[in-house]
Amino acid sequence: MYQDSGKKIVILYILKILRDHTDANHTMTQQQIADKLLSEYGIEVNRATIKRNLSDLMEAGYEIYAKQEVTRTHLNKKTGEMEENTIYKDLYYEHDFTESELHMLIDGLLFSRSMPHNQRKDLIDKLAGLSSSWFSKRIQHVHSMGADSPQNPKLFFIIDTLDEAIENGKQIEIVYGHYGTDLKLHKTLNEDGTEKRQKLNPYQLVANEGRYYLICNNDKYENVANYRIDRIMDIKILETNVKPKSEVRGLENGLNLEGYVYQNLNMFTSPPVDVEFVIPGKYVSLIIDFFGKHVKFTEQEDGTVNCRMKVSATAMQHWAAEHAGIVKVISPPELVEEIREEVRKAAEMYDLA
Repeated sequence: MYQDSGKKIVILYILKILRDHTDANHTMTQQQIADKLLSEYGIEVNRATIKRNLSDLMEAGYEIYAKQEVTRTHLNKKTGEMEENTIYKDLYYEHDFTESELHMLIDGLLFSRSMPHNQRKDLIDKLAGLSSSWFSKRIQHVHSMGADSPQNPKLFFIIDTLDEAIENGKQIEIVYGHYGTDLKLHKTLNEDGTEKRQKLNPYQLVANEGRYYLICNNDKYENVANYRIDRIMDIKILETNVKPKSEVRGLENGLNLEGYVYQNLNMFTSPPVDVEFVIPGKYVSLIIDFFGKHVKFTEQEDGTVNCRMKVSATAMQHWAAEHAGIVKVISPPELVEEIREEVRKAAEMYDLA
């Protein structure tokens, strides 16, 4: 039998066994817990001891449940009286996250295009560890894609530093990078060959289309800007305070993150304008996928749908050109002309002009 030192720790081992080996679909009996204690930790206990420790854990608020509780009557040989004894059956630990919730979090990591492959894999393993071993076995077939894509190994450090700067309202100085044909990130340089260091006023981090962006203001200019976080190669926090948002063009009324992201599709920044475009009726779902509830639809008699919304002119120009086969922008006139010019250039490249 286990010694006094084992008595103090056996309750923790029972908790660990339930966390590691059970969930709502995979339960254990008191005897199976006892068998695990012996095989994994060399501690031998009887079912009464298991039951007492389980009761203590439940009373302490741990999420341990029994699908069945069976009450049995037996004779107490010492007192000669009949006593009732409750036996816990089908025991399991209820984890903080359901398997469906963990799958959603893991899927989000799988499609992140900014995070380095090894860090992505480590995070997936940690998420899997939040459930039982049964869940870990189920996701062994899951692989993080994009291991060969160029990525910034300092991403997490950059994010931590940006969080600290935003929390404390401080400016930052960064060196931004660009990718070369060697698939490596290279620092942007000044004309004299020195590193180009930029002073930014950071306001918000945002994830969009699998990439991380910093919404900020370059201190040399008046407008709002977006920087790809995975392309920041060097960063330091300055002692100076950030420029108030009220002094930044585009943030005069504060930052409504939801509105900002949909108005600056693909994180292009330019002043939002009222845009009107027409699509075939069967493509309404596509528009909602991109712009959510921010579009006003009007059905036309010919089966087309008129769409109105406020969005960045630059973002709309690129998006409309990309979907030129189904989207026809009809207002404002200057945006229509810009899209026409872009389509003309595309036609010339393919000898269609």
